[in-house]
Amino acid sequence: MLGKISGYIIYYMSLVVILSLSFVLAYSSTDRGFQVGVAAVTTFFYVLWGILHHLLNHDLDTKIVIEYVLIGAFGLTIIFFLLSASGNY
Repeated sequence: MLGKISGYIIYYMSLVVILSLSFVLAYSSTDRGFQVGVAAVTTFFYVLWGILHHLLNHDLDTKIVIEYVLIGAFGLTIIFFLLSASGNY
């Protein structure tokens, strides 16, 4: 198991960097529109990351693409509703 994870360490580190930078960028701003924009761009890169990861490992399937798109849309919906709950958006 550990050997399998170490083979993908670059993929996981790049995902952590993308999500961490997006969180810091969105958290440092008070503009709700900017925060939603950062969340949308992050979702796009998350879906792209997942598709590329599976494409490079030769196990890309339609179900995997749909899963990444749905998880990204679900996450973006949650962020949108959390930001709009404050009443400023």
